[in-house]
Amino acid sequence: MLFIVSGRDKPNGLDARLAHRDAHRAHYNALGVDLILAGPYLDGAGEPIGSMIIMRAENQAAAEAFASADPYWTERVFAELSVSRWDWFMKRPEGLNS
Repeated sequence: MLFIVSGRDKPNGLDARLAHRDAHRAHYNALGVDLILAGPYLDGAGEPIGSMIIMRAENQAAAEAFASADPYWTERVFAELSVSRWDWFMKRPEGLNS
C-alpha cells in the first residue's frame, strides 16, 4: 500500500529543521525501494516549511509507526504529522505496485 506522510514545521523552525535534516533523510532512506519520493514544502521565499513523503508500507499502522519515528517528529521540528493511504492512478510509473 502507498501512503503520503505529511509534516508541517513549527513556526520559525528552520534552524531545528537544519539541525536534524541528516537524521531525517537517513530515516527515510532506510526504506530503500519502499521510499517512492520525498521533498520539502516551501514558503513563498523558497524556504522549507514541511515535508511530504510517499512511501510503501504493509498497512496504516506500519506507516504510522515508521512516520512517528522520523527525527523531525521526535525532535519536535514538526508541529503536525499525518499519514494517509494514497492511490496513485494518474501518471503512475509502470511496474509500481501499491
